[in-house]
Amino acid sequence: MTLPVNPVGNSPQKPGVRADVFVPDQLIAGGLQIVSQPIILASGKLPRGAVLGMITSSTAVATASGTNTGNGTIGAVTVGAGAKLGNYQLTATAATTFKVVDPEGTALANAAVGTAYTQGGLGFTITAGATAFAAGDTFVIDVNDAVGQFVLSVKGATDGSQVPSAILADYSDATSGPVNAGAYVQVEVNGRALYYDPSWTLPALTAALRQYAIHVKSSVSAADPT
Repeated sequence: MTLPVNPVGNSPQKPGVRADVFVPDQLIAGGLQIVSQPIILASGKLPRGAVLGMITSSTAVATASGTNTGNGTIGAVTVGAGAKLGNYQLTATAATTFKVVDPEGTALANAAVGTAYTQGGLGFTITAGATAFAAGDTFVIDVNDAVGQFVLSVKGATDGSQVPSAILADYSDATSGPVNAGAYVQVEVNGRALYYDPSWTLPALTAALRQYAIHVKSSVSAADPT
């Protein structure tokens, strides 16, 4: 039997000296026992320390077809009892009238342009634009159920996420859809290390988070006071 010969040269390792410095992000700012939990981040690309709110109600978004003749719009859509998850189809039958069909294919009462619509658990108003609608113009209202998921807390939100209740523990990217993440639900944090929506001020967040056992602390300089 012939054995292969594998030449081995001198060790490639060379003597040397290096120094590594660990620089903490200083998000954690106290000795309070930390409590964390897994969450689902619904959307956004957020850094560690982002202030989150939990969605407590279904949301809906209206989208106009790109081939519409009319340039009218649908503003905010409210979701109430009886709304079904999925796409509601709105199709113009005349310049001021739209047929409404729910996600299961059931026809609802027609919607009139310029008049508030409240049927099938939805509330919205179709607003006319400079160019009138034509028969065949369409909108889709997508009702999605993100209840229990978290997003960056915005003070003016109306889906429940306007109540800040958690701190994102690590960078997470949910731009392509909901992802699993971790969040602190009891912790002391450094206010300077938080990432939050501009609709909030740090004093307002400090007060809002306190009731959820998240205590925001101001940083203290380590510089020589002299």
